[in-house]
Amino acid sequence: MMLKIFYSIIAVSILGMAQGSVLLVGGGGEDYNDWSDAPYRWLVDHAPNKKVLVMHYSTTSTFMPPYFISLGAVSSTNLVISSVAVANDSANYRTILEYDGIFLRGGDQWQYVNRWKGTLVEKAIKEVFQRGGVVGGTSAGEAVLSQVIFDARVTSTSPQSALRNPLSSGITFTEDFLGFVPGILADTHFFERGRLGRLLAMLAVYKTQQGKDIIGVGVDYNTAMGVTADGVGEVMGSGTVTLLRFTPNSSYVLETAKPLSMANVRFDQLTNGFKFNISTGDIIPPPTALSFFPQSIVSVPNTILLDGSSRLSDWFGVNGSLKRLQSLLSASTDTVGLFSSFVNQQNARSVDSCLQAWNIGSRLLFINEARRNDPEFAAAIQGCKGFVFIGNSPDSASRLFDATTLSGNALRSKLTDGTPALFISNDAILSADTGAGRLEFHIYGAYYGYLVIAKGLGILPGMSIVPRLYENSDYIDNRASGMFWSLAKGRASYGLLIDVASHVSITNSTLKPYGSTPVMVVDAREVRIVDFPAWKDPGKANPRQNAALIGAKIHVIRQGDSLDLASIVQSVKHSNTPETFRLFPNYPNPFNPKTTIFFRLPSSEFVNITVYDVLGKRVTTLVNAMFSHGDHFVEFSADGLSSGPFFYVMRSGSVIQTGKMILSK
Repeated sequence: MMLKIFYSIIAVSILGMAQGSVLLVGGGGEDYNDWSDAPYRWLVDHAPNKKVLVMHYSTTSTFMPPYFISLGAVSSTNLVISSVAVANDSANYRTILEYDGIFLRGGDQWQYVNRWKGTLVEKAIKEVFQRGGVVGGTSAGEAVLSQVIFDARVTSTSPQSALRNPLSSGITFTEDFLGFVPGILADTHFFERGRLGRLLAMLAVYKTQQGKDIIGVGVDYNTAMGVTADGVGEVMGSGTVTLLRFTPNSSYVLETAKPLSMANVRFDQLTNGFKFNISTGDIIPPPTALSFFPQSIVSVPNTILLDGSSRLSDWFGVNGSLKRLQSLLSASTDTVGLFSSFVNQQNARSVDSCLQAWNIGSRLLFINEARRNDPEFAAAIQGCKGFVFIGNSPDSASRLFDATTLSGNALRSKLTDGTPALFISNDAILSADTGAGRLEFHIYGAYYGYLVIAKGLGILPGMSIVPRLYENSDYIDNRASGMFWSLAKGRASYGLLIDVASHVSITNSTLKPYGSTPVMVVDAREVRIVDFPAWKDPGKANPRQNAALIGAKIHVIRQGDSLDLASIVQSVKHSNTPETFRLFPNYPNPFNPKTTIFFRLPSSEFVNITVYDVLGKRVTTLVNAMFSHGDHFVEFSADGLSSGPFFYVMRSGSVIQTGKMILSK
């Protein structure tokens, strides 16, 4: 009898700990016999009784229920939960419990949080999961399934704004809603909307606020990761899942009204068939994975400038790349040679006019087949003390400047002697051995497999470079995906993503960025496994173009930072390390009901911030913990408090500083 009771207790314990599976879909359009069949069938297969409920906060779907049935669901229907009141309706609670597969259709993650959090609907979904059911979501429906949710209650937050000013870009989190996948912060539409920079900023902001690490998981559109009850996620679909993790060597700097700076963040990118154990961090490659040995970086004796913009105002500005090139000339009488194709002369002529207005000698060097072995043209190259590449065709530039030609030999001779060179806009791609070409050929170029590998001039060997990252939203996917694809195809050691209004200088092996958007640098020197998507859009000849990379690191390098590309252990010299302790005014002020308090530390310090009312009575202690050097912030919520003044006091060692804030309801 005692033995039966013992086994009953074990059975109850196991049932109590049971949990289900989760399907994280990065967004995109589902269709029959398309990329979505595999992950959505996975959801049906992980629903014990194959009963799938499609949920949303606003509308129903005529497509999803029959689609799930076509994939093996016994039954499927819609349920709209449009308000807190509806979410607390016991009839809806009972309806949800009739299903063992839940799917959230997407939309706006704040609407899910705002309308369902703390309600019977949230309770019912959790009960379905805890008894072994499956919960999935796409786009915003995916975002609310991770432990940490970027809730978008203020704004969607663009990647560019997150890189340029992360503390004021609208990054806010919710951590007590659903939360079925512990230890991660999931983002969606990852390459489609260029969200790599945004997710990096989110990790830094979250660690600053909470003092702990979280894994960033970026799921691309038309791609999914199914996570089983044992915490192992498998990638399915057409694209990639990107993993970002802090390591003991990782560092970052967050400062008010300044760009993000990060170094040595672990970067892994997975394609279809890869598995990731969230609890152990192990990555299991599929049989299709390939070995990878990147080519070495070679130091350049001169300075190479790479301008990420196609806008004349960026090139000609007082802090633009042309002014930086001018500063590298040895004398004001030096002549700058402007290399361009005859087909795309306009921008070269604009640069020529600008240099002449600055009283700098310039020479238009239009290159074609007839001139590649012209002695007079080669002599003109030899007479220059600086070069600008602008408007050249990737289909012909490498051939026209081949080292066996007179023009190519003259150019390489000058660069070896230390002559600086500036590559503007798409010409930045040509500075490397190879790069991604046809980036503006079609807005779905990377998705349809339309990109090509363009041969470069090999001036910066071992690099894959893509400029104009966020210049045009139509081509963000081509640019971001194209960089990783060309890096893996060309066995590059480094990948560079440069935005508009920014440029980079590389001297010997030292990289320095300038401008408003930090440059993102992917270090692939320790990558040994790569893979490529095999999925082809129906009717297209080539597969989607991106790449799996296992074991890379990523850096976010802002103006004032520098990165030694040749170092064995990467060290980023961060700029503007705070030297003084400072408590900043809270924002907004007056506020209702929440405000944010900012503070700066010159070194790692133990910090206490306590809020008092006007009578000196303690209201709450906001923080009482160790913080790293740099800028930090903490949120104060005055829910349940009456309008009026409050004071916040910050103590760190012997330093005490005070601020005043006004609650106005």
